[in-house]
Amino acid sequence: MMSNNGSTKKRRVGGGGARVSINGGGESGGGSELATIKSMMQELIQQNRTQTNIINNMQAEITLISNKCNMLEQACKNTVTLNANMTRRFDAVDEKLKYHDILLQNQGWKYSAPSPSAEYWSTLNENEKRVAKDFLRQIQYCTEDMRNCQGDGVFVLNVNSDLPYNEVFLPHWKEFANALIQYHYHLKNTSEQRKESKTKLCLVDLELPNEVVDLLSNGLESTHFSNFGLKGNNFGQKGIEFALKYLMSNPILKTFSLVDNPINMGDIERLYEIVKNHPSIKRLYLIRCRGTNLEGYDMLTRIMNAGRDKLEEIYLSNNNISTVKGTFISNFLATNPCLRTLDLMGNKLDDNDAVNIARSLKHNADLRFLRLTHNNFTKTGWAALRKAEFDDTSLNAASVCNHSCNITYPPDGSDEIEGLDIIEMNGNRKGSVSFGSKCVRQKKIYSILSTRNRDCSNVKHFEKVPVEILPNMLHSIQKCSSYRDEEDDIIQVRDHAQSLSIVYEVCRHWDESLAAFEALSS
Repeated sequence: MMSNNGSTKKRRVGGGGARVSINGGGESGGGSELATIKSMMQELIQQNRTQTNIINNMQAEITLISNKCNMLEQACKNTVTLNANMTRRFDAVDEKLKYHDILLQNQGWKYSAPSPSAEYWSTLNENEKRVAKDFLRQIQYCTEDMRNCQGDGVFVLNVNSDLPYNEVFLPHWKEFANALIQYHYHLKNTSEQRKESKTKLCLVDLELPNEVVDLLSNGLESTHFSNFGLKGNNFGQKGIEFALKYLMSNPILKTFSLVDNPINMGDIERLYEIVKNHPSIKRLYLIRCRGTNLEGYDMLTRIMNAGRDKLEEIYLSNNNISTVKGTFISNFLATNPCLRTLDLMGNKLDDNDAVNIARSLKHNADLRFLRLTHNNFTKTGWAALRKAEFDDTSLNAASVCNHSCNITYPPDGSDEIEGLDIIEMNGNRKGSVSFGSKCVRQKKIYSILSTRNRDCSNVKHFEKVPVEILPNMLHSIQKCSSYRDEEDDIIQVRDHAQSLSIVYEVCRHWDESLAAFEALSS
């Protein structure tokens, strides 16, 4: 019976009997519920283990499948690589088969372009006949060499005189263009060294009308020379388009030359993009190429920026380049780019440009040749350049000069440099650099010592030098006297004093100091 406060009343049955709960549970009921919960928990644990095993198995299967996929992917890549290699080999074999087939075909080939008629020759004077015959002989020889896969891969058509085009030349240009097409197979089967550095095609002072330009464009579509040049061809915009197209499509081209073929600013913009993205171009010649709307300074900045990290030689002479006090050239050189040769001869640079360029050479160790003659330089401009190359006011000043760049000066005695006694001190002999920068530095220092030796003024400059280091100084004099060229032969400038003469001069004037030093030492 429940009390009002909800408590459970218990009663005894008999005396000392077992207690009986009437709350509907009891100990046996609670134990059953606990067993049920425990059983359920064990079942859940078992299910979790089962699911974990299933997940682990699935992960293992996924890993296995992933590994198989990777293996298949690698196998596919290997297959693609193998197919690519096989394709290249087949292509190479195909090229060789075509090459040998061409050699066989050309065994019976004969040059078939007809000689000009007597009527044509009658219209020419003796000099014109000589030039025309020279051209016909050259184009036939080049065509035959290409057909027979002979020669050194260098083809230059140059008659050393302007040759106007005549229709009688067209069959010869056709033979030449067809030979170019076949010569592609010969170039593909020559060594990389020859293909990369020596092959050349140059057409000099030959007028090229549109029909010839089309023939050449077709002939050179797949035939890649490493050096390509066009000079004085009078071919207009179509010819420029042809030249730029060949530069863009030829991945092995190292030297590109346009001389006496006017271009405009639109062509320069195209050239900028081509050069900037070209994989192998190293040398660029644009000489006397200023067209009607081309600003020389804009041309210079675009070309030099395009080739900042690749062009080793830039030739921009005679293009009416004027900086109008701009500092692009000097700023460019001061960054020490990969440029080795810069030719700006025959332009409109002034003393301000010369001074700026001279200043920039103090920060440039890679430029080897700088050509600036026939600009608007006075003695002031040339003196600044000379001082950058060889400052002979003191040994220290000479030591910190530019020892790698050869500047081309006007001839001795010209009005521009009268009295400056310009000497090309950086080892330039017969057009090439013969000395390394270390030897050039020794040469300049020794030149100053030799000049002072004439009036015995070396001691005056060394009077504050401690006598204790005299042996080291004498050793340095001897070392600087032995500057050498690339062949390791001693080259002594004719007016340089002998090293013993300088040593004797220094020691003779220090005899009292030496005696005192010896007395103190003893």
